Amino acid sequence: MTNLISRFCERSKQVLMNKKFLFPIIIIVIIGLALIFHYLVNSSLFSTQPQELDPQIQEIKSRGTIIIGTNATFPPMESIDENGNFAGIDIEIAKKIAQDLGVEAEFKQIDWQIIFDQLLAGETDMLISGITILPERTEKMAFSNPYFNAGQVIVIQKNKLQEIMGVANLYGKKIGVQADTTRNFEAQKFTTEVVGYLDYAAAKTDLLNGNLDAIMVDYPVGIDLVAGEENLVILGEPFTQEFYGVAVRKESQALLNQINHTLVQLKKSGELDGIINQWIKK
Repeated sequence: MTNLISRFCERSKQVLMNKKFLFPIIIIVIIGLALIFHYLVNSSLFSTQPQELDPQIQEIKSRGTIIIGTNATFPPMESIDENGNFAGIDIEIAKKIAQDLGVEAEFKQIDWQIIFDQLLAGETDMLISGITILPERTEKMAFSNPYFNAGQVIVIQKNKLQEIMGVANLYGKKIGVQADTTRNFEAQKFTTEVVGYLDYAAAKTDLLNGNLDAIMVDYPVGIDLVAGEENLVILGEPFTQEFYGVAVRKESQALLNQINHTLVQLKKSGELDGIINQWIKK
């Protein structure tokens, strides 16, 4: 028996030393390793994505909905249409995020003054509401990659065009903004007469009635404000940059990764541009 084993080992050694047989053996080994790797990658051990192991992701999937906070008074980013449905650029993006998670989008209307508090208190899973990414906000919340660049513009009555020709002419003027937003902070650089509103509908009424000299607003919303209004005009080009992002709690990293994944795919496919162009009146 010992002689038989010795002869087998010697014969195997001779085969391996023979270059004629060595190359096919190497090829077989490589193919075998590739098949094993393919099996492991597609097995249940690797099929579960890391974010699916996250407790928040599991809760969202178990619930069947992702709760999305928004202040729907900011068309065309978000508003409530004549049928009582949430509509706008942010709403469409949020629906895509929910779709990629395999759940329904559940929108929650929240006053702007408490929208961040609601997120931090766990009342919503995420916020999407024309939210500018600011250093002071990133100290409390985590933000997605920017998905929209909306610079601030000035809206005035046409009869003010000779008086207000640019931001330099805003000093001492009465400017309307949405309260507690970046527009509010920006307007204070030019005047002490800043009037804060819950939404721009009331500011627009005051501007048309001559109770304001100008409105400071993000570009897409400015377009919506002047649409169909013969007496209103956007003054020049945007004079700031406003990068919008989706906000989540700092511990929601798995959800944030999923949101960023959706945003990347929307940008690559051109679908994001399609959504924006659909809602912004050129």
